[in-house]
Amino acid sequence: MRISLVIPSFNQGRFLAEALASALDRPDAADQVIICDNLSTDETESVLDGFAARHPDRLQIIRAADAGQADALNTGFARADGDLLGWLNADDLLAEGALARLRQSAGMEPERMAFHGHARLIDETGAAIGHYPVKPEGLLYDFSAGCFLCQPTVYLRRQAMPPLDTTLHTAMDLDLWLRLYRRHPGRIGFIEAVQADQRLHDGAKTRRLRALVFVESMQVLHRHGLTVPESWPLTYAAECGTADPGWADVAAAYGAVAGPAALQALYSHPSISSLDR
Repeated sequence: MRISLVIPSFNQGRFLAEALASALDRPDAADQVIICDNLSTDETESVLDGFAARHPDRLQIIRAADAGQADALNTGFARADGDLLGWLNADDLLAEGALARLRQSAGMEPERMAFHGHARLIDETGAAIGHYPVKPEGLLYDFSAGCFLCQPTVYLRRQAMPPLDTTLHTAMDLDLWLRLYRRHPGRIGFIEAVQADQRLHDGAKTRRLRALVFVESMQVLHRHGLTVPESWPLTYAAECGTADPGWADVAAAYGAVAGPAALQALYSHPSISSLDR
């Protein structure tokens, strides 16, 4: 069971060696690792040179300008030749034994079109800070309560992997999961083990681009005919207080997908009634 792993990278050299080691330096290493580096200016190139010297048969490096993460991933997946395809962000890590468990599950459950598993959350230093709230038996409509797949744990069979939406910069994975669950209901497998460590730090897009995360996620849910939970813009309101101009974008997006009445109700919600909106 051949596994191809795509790693999009841009100035994440301080984390990249750990990510690559988790994919290439273990007994259950990936068969093919494709790095799509957006012309990083940090130590990325020297890190890649070292791994390329040790793994010339398994590591492919693409250094080229891209139009965003989804574009880089599409470039990488176009070159992937594995039976199972996944991606690992340059600041995340595979867990020990993750790919061995994936190969075993994929071999035992040929009817499954994708697999995911548990994930730890780690901080900038690699210290554990919690667990991602996965839902092993989640269904399509459960995404309205929040995303229950942790991206670095997810692998799709080649025939189930469509191109990612390059108009999305933070929610391309959520859009992919929704397409996956709609097209292959009941055919998503779960691996009952920690499969990856997802790193939370100030440089990560989920923290740097919080407003865009909320806006794109709401738009993606609406695109797929799912209800946008009131808790999402409320959570953002609580996070940004009155200072973050991103609230205007989030509120506008919520009104567009949930309707004027829902937006008015949101503004009058006790959780934000004291904020100057």
